[in-house]
Amino acid sequence: MTGIVTIVLLATYPSLPDEVPTHFNGVGEADSFGPRWSVLILAAIFTVIGALFPYLARKPQLFNLPVRVTEDNAQALYREGETMLVFMGVGLSLLYAGIGLAAHEIGGGIVLATGFTVMMGAVLIGLIRIFRVSARSER
Repeated sequence: MTGIVTIVLLATYPSLPDEVPTHFNGVGEADSFGPRWSVLILAAIFTVIGALFPYLARKPQLFNLPVRVTEDNAQALYREGETMLVFMGVGLSLLYAGIGLAAHEIGGGIVLATGFTVMMGAVLIGLIRIFRVSARSER
């Protein structure tokens, strides 16, 4: 989804307004604006991050987990970390799609809010599950 949003933003760049939203408040409404070229920076950042999430999800041994990893719990912890990163990537893609919609003056507030909620939910639920796995392995 990140690739699709980037392609659409680049293809429609000439038709974007001179000023595009650069910041959104807590309810997903634009509250700061900048020049059109700021979309290019945003596209570069989200594309790089969007590519890193799937890569890192396949490298769980690189995770900086908040619990001790042992032979007994490693596979379960890695699985929970991978799941958390996958859902964070989904949330990030939704967030990016919402920003793309807002740049085109189509709205996007609900997509932004959904992306943010999915990302924060993934972190919260992921950490809870990681701590539960760790606690089970210590028994």
